[in-house]
Amino acid sequence: MDRRTLMTSIAGAAAASACSAEDEVEAKRTGRPTLAVEFEGPGRWRIRSWQWEENAWLPAIARARRTAAGIEFSGSIAADDRAKVVARLDA
Repeated sequence: MDRRTLMTSIAGAAAASACSAEDEVEAKRTGRPTLAVEFEGPGRWRIRSWQWEENAWLPAIARARRTAAGIEFSGSIAADDRAKVVARLDA
């Protein structure tokens, strides 16, 4: 195989495997890991949500605790999951 044929086949393989924006949206919707709210003790929880960044799901870890003023969060929670977490902890 000469150099030109090799480069053409490499470029063809890369083009065939490229993702479109539509594929990325589908991956974000179906391949998303599960939101986890773990009990750590009375009035304390550990929350693991997931954010899509740089073509991968990355965990966002936060802690929550119940206070007189309500539930306080430290750390980050994916924007898509914040309402679910608050509803789950208020129940």
